[in-house]
Amino acid sequence: MKFPVFIAHRYLFAKKTHNVINIISYISIVGIAIGTFALVVILSVANGYDTLTQKLYSVFSPDIRISVVEGKTFVSDSCMLAKIKNLKGVLDYSQILEENVLISYKIENDYVNIPAAQSIAVMKGIDENYENVSGITRKRIDESSAYSFITNGEFNLWYSGLPQAVIGIGIAQTLGVNLNFLAPLKVYIPKRGIKVNMSNPLDAMAIDDVYPAGIFSIEQTFDNNYFFVPIEFAQSILNYENNEISAIEIKIDSTANINSIQNEIKAIAGNGFDVRNRYQQNETLYRMLSSEKYAIYVILVFIITLFSFNIIGLISMLIVDKKKDIGTLKILGSDNRTIRQIFYYQGYMIAIGGAITGLICGITVCLAQQYFKIIKLPNMFIIDAYPVEIHVSDIFLILAFVFAVGFAMARLPIWYLSKKMNM
Repeated sequence: MKFPVFIAHRYLFAKKTHNVINIISYISIVGIAIGTFALVVILSVANGYDTLTQKLYSVFSPDIRISVVEGKTFVSDSCMLAKIKNLKGVLDYSQILEENVLISYKIENDYVNIPAAQSIAVMKGIDENYENVSGITRKRIDESSAYSFITNGEFNLWYSGLPQAVIGIGIAQTLGVNLNFLAPLKVYIPKRGIKVNMSNPLDAMAIDDVYPAGIFSIEQTFDNNYFFVPIEFAQSILNYENNEISAIEIKIDSTANINSIQNEIKAIAGNGFDVRNRYQQNETLYRMLSSEKYAIYVILVFIITLFSFNIIGLISMLIVDKKKDIGTLKILGSDNRTIRQIFYYQGYMIAIGGAITGLICGITVCLAQQYFKIIKLPNMFIIDAYPVEIHVSDIFLILAFVFAVGFAMARLPIWYLSKKMNM
């Protein structure tokens, strides 16, 4: 062990002349440890929520979505679809027709007569390939989760040749949908090319019934706005041709280069189409998640910096307290550089000790939450415990900052007092 390190170690744990110096030492170490612990835990929880949100959005948002640049719909081109399907890495595609509609629901029989409830919703017409593109029909998010996206009924859009609907749980709650009753959803949409007659506005509305077969729950944005129907039903009520669609959703192999495939699809589709990957479809969401995480990091970093200012006071008081020892060390042959290193290492040990302690405690708590799910969430949430995910990059970032701040705080008082005390 180097001589300056040995002396710094002794100074750190030895009893000082003034007890307040010991107290400030402990406060500095504990403060840095608490800040580091908080950074590890909160960033890990943020990572867990980020991953969960991305998984949930991946259920609804496709890997790649093709839509028209101008207008609402376009005519499906079988030649273009064949070229896309033959691209290496493309697993399947689904044709989609979306439109905003008014839906109402009323339970009425000999025993129950509940007034009709209404809601604006997005009708999403899907074809038979949608199950291969979307994860909404899957029963679990992943192998470690037992959560089913279909909370009631089943994802079945046809029954004996009749179309059915699968609706979001938010819409179901707004309308009071009960799958145990044989009551249809009424879908209203203005007829194309017909002016509204104010004396009888329903004449300008296309109206059709579809029976709810299931209720899904993914994320509030989707749960409160979307319901699924067969694309044939959507085309019929909207008075579109069988080959008119609003989008093509594509499933990509997880091992493939999605950016490369996206560029190939752009070349096939041409300038009239907008081709977006999942990030581009939800760009605002992903930016918000990233901004929240770094905002948390900045706030906690500021707190750690405040605690680290204790090191300045500690080193200053320690230098004054050990003034006689400094003179003795000089008599024994220590130069000014060696004496300064003693107090440098004193500050370094406080910073490193606090950081390592906080890091160990933080990782321990995160691993305990990850594997034993100690802190639970309310039953109505999509998972039963706080999600936690430790990123090695976060650990290195935390350590780099804490060490940098600790080292800076240790050098500032020594740089100033060394001129005053000829040290």
